[in-house]
Amino acid sequence: MIIRRQVVNSVGVPRATARSLRWNRQARVFSSGLLPTTSGDSSRVVTSTNQRSQSTDFRSWQALHNVDIQRVTQTAMIHELTQQQTRSIEQVVPWFLNTMPAPYFRQVPESFRLDHIKAISAIKDANMDMHMNLKTHLPDGRQVLTFIRPGTMPGLLLSMIKELPFNQRSSEYMPLSRVQIYSAEDDSMSLNMFVYGEEVKSATDNVSLSGKHILEYARQLMEGTLPPVDEFGRPNPQMKEIFQPERLLAHMEKCTESYILRSDPRRFLSQFELFEKVSGSDNISVSIEDSFLDEKNEEHYWVDIALANTLPHFALEQVSQLLFLHSFDVLRAHLDNVKDGENGNITLLRMLVTPVNGAKGDESTFNLLKKELKRSKWLSPATMELVYEKQPWLGVRRGEIITAMCTIMHPIMSKINAIAFSKGNILETVTKDRYVKHAASIADMFLDRFNPKCPLTCEELEERSRQLHEIIEAEVEDTPAQELLLKMIGEEDGEAQPHPFVCV
Repeated sequence: MIIRRQVVNSVGVPRATARSLRWNRQARVFSSGLLPTTSGDSSRVVTSTNQRSQSTDFRSWQALHNVDIQRVTQTAMIHELTQQQTRSIEQVVPWFLNTMPAPYFRQVPESFRLDHIKAISAIKDANMDMHMNLKTHLPDGRQVLTFIRPGTMPGLLLSMIKELPFNQRSSEYMPLSRVQIYSAEDDSMSLNMFVYGEEVKSATDNVSLSGKHILEYARQLMEGTLPPVDEFGRPNPQMKEIFQPERLLAHMEKCTESYILRSDPRRFLSQFELFEKVSGSDNISVSIEDSFLDEKNEEHYWVDIALANTLPHFALEQVSQLLFLHSFDVLRAHLDNVKDGENGNITLLRMLVTPVNGAKGDESTFNLLKKELKRSKWLSPATMELVYEKQPWLGVRRGEIITAMCTIMHPIMSKINAIAFSKGNILETVTKDRYVKHAASIADMFLDRFNPKCPLTCEELEERSRQLHEIIEAEVEDTPAQELLLKMIGEEDGEAQPHPFVCV
């Protein structure tokens, strides 16, 4: 009898049976697509899994029709964009609240602030430069243009003003009624608001309520209970008759409600003084003082200007241009219009400036700035560009004479060649670097002729004209330029004659 030994494992299962069970279990693993426990078979299982994931078999939960597929895709895109925009807003809001100056939050309504945040978030979310224009229509018909620009470099405000619409001759013209200029404290952004259209004054508006803070400040001032300086170290105004309650209330009736509500009492009274100086005239009044409210304000100054009977857009552009040419950067600015009866409106400008590029904010600089600000109202844009940008060495007086002579020559020379001798071509030709010295000599002759202390005699005038005629013929080779310069000194039929506007 042959006795077979059956080998069992530690749990009492025969080895052959255990081996068979293991093979069956591995076969089920491969057929189900699960990963094996041994490393040698991993490649085959991964291949089986990839083949299943790339299968085109239809699933019961899958969209069947094309319209359903589009709807699902749109929902996914909307969700992704919403999440992305939410993350962008979460980053922009803290930065915006920490970098915009405090006056921005006091003076700009919340609805506008939310629009600004949404616009800036959209720019940052799209990885674009901080460059955007917003146009908002107010319920009362006014329009608000908001310009957002990167950085706070000098001249940025002037470039924005030149982009503004200037259609004062159109039937749809709306005057520039309010301007608010702000710069981020980290110098990363400029945000400027330009309001067009006159604010409608409601019959129910009570200036005694809206201007209660101003009337209370004026009462304490007239009673002498105010200290010489306020809590910020700013000197309080002196007692004056115009600060009586009756005069103040009459003045407030001419102002817009937004101007009254958002004005600091001290600022309102100081601008009222400037208003009274120019009321009923075409004059300009200027006041410059240190800024006391800004940190590190050793180089910050407030420039207050009252301009009577002028276009607000034109006034803002000229003042900004002069400040830029004198190397002053505008950090903040406000513009308001106050009615002046039959004399039209008075434009009140208030600008916070700081010197740049080595400029100094000393007394001599401010005296010169005041003088040129008062003179600028009477200068044409062509004269402003000539004496402040192209040829500043000419000076204002010679620049005015040259542009005036070019204007006078236009109707005479345009009969010869309307294109070559257009008004712009005439001024550009005589003010070129090669010929402007001759135009300056002609302007000097004009000034000497009408010098009230020692005017040129007719004989001296004729001799100066003859000398200039010879110099121009010898040094100016361009025929149109020569014709224009000779016409300025009065050439008639090829002979040098005193200009009819010079020799009287």
